[in-house]
Amino acid sequence: MSWRIDPNSEVRLFRDMTSPVGAPVGFADDPAGEGGEAPEGGSPEESIPVHRPDGTLEDVPASAIHTFTVGKQASMSSTEVHRFQKQNALLLRSLSSRLSLFLRSELMLEQVSLEVTDLGRFSKEIGHDRHMVLFKLHPLEAIGALDIAKPLGLTIADRMLGGKGFAVNPDRTIREVETALIDQVAQIFLREWAKFWNFEEPLRATLLGNESDPTHIPAASMEETFYHITIDAEMGDCVAQVQMLLPVRGLEPLLRHLAQQTHSGTEDEEEENYEVEHVKWKHMYDKVKVPLVAQWTDLTILTRELLHLKEGDIIPIDPKRLNQVEVQLAGMTKYTGSLGSLDKKTAVQIRETFKP
Repeated sequence: MSWRIDPNSEVRLFRDMTSPVGAPVGFADDPAGEGGEAPEGGSPEESIPVHRPDGTLEDVPASAIHTFTVGKQASMSSTEVHRFQKQNALLLRSLSSRLSLFLRSELMLEQVSLEVTDLGRFSKEIGHDRHMVLFKLHPLEAIGALDIAKPLGLTIADRMLGGKGFAVNPDRTIREVETALIDQVAQIFLREWAKFWNFEEPLRATLLGNESDPTHIPAASMEETFYHITIDAEMGDCVAQVQMLLPVRGLEPLLRHLAQQTHSGTEDEEEENYEVEHVKWKHMYDKVKVPLVAQWTDLTILTRELLHLKEGDIIPIDPKRLNQVEVQLAGMTKYTGSLGSLDKKTAVQIRETFKP
């Protein structure tokens, strides 16, 4: 059965309710807009009452109502972003050593970038046919994804099965046993990541399964924002990337906790410095003798002269070095001074604090 749209009629659109959640939404012409009957198996589009700015009430097609996310994409300031990046970089160095011990082969991890993105943009950048490990962070109830590049995943699985850990053919599919091995490494990765943050309630990461299509990552909508961490990974002759996706809203409690920890640590340091500067001297130490060493360093002598050096010989010193005497305390140079005499005794006058 075929039909044509009357060019003079008003055409209304409706959403194809058979589209998967988060997938691009398709539209089709609705003949019910012309007052005709809906095609077989279909139904007229739902109308929604809407109040206009002037107060009038009007029925509007459901397809004309769109969802918008209002507010900032990221909940962190630039300072907090830098702090989060720094902490992740430190964590990845530790993770690299942990996984290298587990695999008995060197695995290098280095953070490349951390940015805020939405699910739609991420899926376009990363493409499909991926090996993504979905996970949930408790008690944050945040669902994220760890994308391990296929060549790297196969190389890790090869090493865990007793191979040399060199790059393998990335075009073949990942077998079930290899998926289980990759998931084991992902579990270690996420467990160490969760333990690192010292959250008020210990974080736990549980695996939810695997996914090959980024658009199927559980999210409220394609516009939901995520922290996207890109990690360079190198193992043997395999160089690839690991992508980590963390929901912005779900991670807010952790980031607030990190900011509080940093603020508290800064205050403690300031208080400690204040106490050091205003420490009260105890006079019981007034007569304790502290050994000081005044010397010249970097003096040179010819090896021929050194062989014939004997008691009574004179070593010439550049007169400029008289003002370059190094005063050491506990084996460390603290001041520089000038050589002289005082009350018929050889003395050193302190000129300035030593600057290495």
